[in-house]
Amino acid sequence: MKNLQFLLTAILLGTGMSYGQKQPQVTAGFDVGAGFNKNSVAPSVLYHEESGFNRLQWLKVGLGIRAWGYHSGTTNLYSQENSFSTDTLRYRNVSASGISFVAGVSVRVWKIDLGANTDLAGFSFGSRRKGFYSKNTSIQGDGAAYYNNWVSTAPVIFNMVPLAFTKSSGQSELYARIWFTRKLGLKLGYTHGRIAYLTKDVEGNRAYLDHGQRRFSNTFGMPYAAVSFALF
Repeated sequence: MKNLQFLLTAILLGTGMSYGQKQPQVTAGFDVGAGFNKNSVAPSVLYHEESGFNRLQWLKVGLGIRAWGYHSGTTNLYSQENSFSTDTLRYRNVSASGISFVAGVSVRVWKIDLGANTDLAGFSFGSRRKGFYSKNTSIQGDGAAYYNNWVSTAPVIFNMVPLAFTKSSGQSELYARIWFTRKLGLKLGYTHGRIAYLTKDVEGNRAYLDHGQRRFSNTFGMPYAAVSFALF
């Protein structure tokens, strides 16, 4: 799974960097929708521009801006600072929103765009949430003061390629965008994302748990549906 994520990231980054190198045939539009499952919802609004090429009109690369959210009930987030020891923060609920720059690639088949996109960089924000730091050990570490107690956390602010890096929040999509008219379509797909939090003390300063760990995150995946509007 991790190899697939890195491969998809490399492809999307490469196509994003090639944007505009040839004479473009530019299209643009909005997608308004959400990913959803029994316990979570991930609404998003994506503005996207794609550029085709004179000799490959069926292939398009694009850039965009995504405003996203993620809201979930009971959630476990896992430490990302130390590969030898994984700690867990258990939440009653988590919630974050963000804005990201996006790169993507798509293929046109008849009236359907088949594509993928991923967040490149952005920032996120949200209310503080307390996670329960469950810890049973006879040896006390850096986070001993928080063992079996609630720890204050907040969403990671600055994010970079969350598909590849485990300490950032953001989303990626695999989708089919079906056009019913030249201006209106339906987008169906799968959203893969990551939600990341930082530990803080009651005064908002850095709070370090065992092994200097502060960043906790987890991935999510869910079906996605949106209404698509073409601008040009």
